[in-house]
Amino acid sequence: MIFIYSNDQPLVNLCMDLFKRKYGATHLSSKNKLSSPDIGENDILIVDFKSCNEKELPPITYPCMALVSIPQNDQALRLLRRGIRAYGNRHMHEGNLVQAVTALEAGQIWLPPAILSQMISVLPQTRIPEQEKPLLKELTSREAEVAEWLVKGLSNKEIGEKMFVSIRTVKAHLTSVFKKTGCRDRLELAMRLK
Repeated sequence: MIFIYSNDQPLVNLCMDLFKRKYGATHLSSKNKLSSPDIGENDILIVDFKSCNEKELPPITYPCMALVSIPQNDQALRLLRRGIRAYGNRHMHEGNLVQAVTALEAGQIWLPPAILSQMISVLPQTRIPEQEKPLLKELTSREAEVAEWLVKGLSNKEIGEKMFVSIRTVKAHLTSVFKKTGCRDRLELAMRLK
């Protein structure tokens, strides 16, 4: 079930249209319902921060997405620390909204590409631990190259430009890398390899 908290009726309508058929969707009419016992660990909560601020957010124990007017790196990091697992612009494209919910459903983190790349690039670089080296041995040379660029914080487009391949090819390599390494997303892969 998808729970949506927003006072913005067009945003509520969009979420209801996108998610009601597949997941079921409910509009929460008040901030007090953000900590409702009806929201379970397998449900997803979408919170519009135009209708609620960070201080009013209860402790997060279920997959949650924060939608904000202007995404910012420092806010994304604060919210990740509080348990938010998806973060983006409240006016994002419908496809990205669906992608974020799908990522939450799979237990992944979803962030705007620019913020994700920034977070990955500031992770401290360390020597790859011995237990992680087998991760790289399973990869083809091109997959390993994609993984190396990803760890440096490059977007799919930037990786494609560096490798002279299409974004579609980069995505195909990343799908294979995630499958072979068991990593669920870019951030997990970067953290394991950095």
